[in-house]
Amino acid sequence: MPTYPTSGYMTAELCLNGHVITGDTENEREKTSKFCRECGAETIRRCPKCGASLRGDHVYMGTITWMTLSNYCYSCGTAFPWTIAKIAAAKEHAAEIEGLDEAEREQLREAIDDLAAGGARTDLAASRFKRLMKKAGVEFGSGLYKVVVDVASDTAKKLMIG
Repeated sequence: MPTYPTSGYMTAELCLNGHVITGDTENEREKTSKFCRECGAETIRRCPKCGASLRGDHVYMGTITWMTLSNYCYSCGTAFPWTIAKIAAAKEHAAEIEGLDEAEREQLREAIDDLAAGGARTDLAASRFKRLMKKAGVEFGSGLYKVVVDVASDTAKKLMIG
């Protein structure tokens, strides 16, 4: 019989590429594994930097809300391995867009960091990203757009989509 706290987060298990293995390692032990069934990457239950448990399913007054994938640790603010890999892939993709000159490619790489962080430069970064993607064209920009939206903060997503 599953046991749940009155309120709080269960511990999640994810692979280093961000695939969710389970949002509740305590009550779904049969789903846990050392390696991801989708990509074969090693799985983790704690932040690699500070050791805080990965937040999984949320329980409040007996009601369970399924987990949402986080890009950063709630305890130390460090980007998770899947976030770092996605940002690196987005920057690599940006470096290969033929429709932009080198200065524009650099602006795009900087905008990617700002969109992921969701800080004071988010509005500027969203504006630059949209302008540069328009210039690059759908053929080159659609793949990059998908990766960037995946790592962007909620505020950045609203600005980019809206």
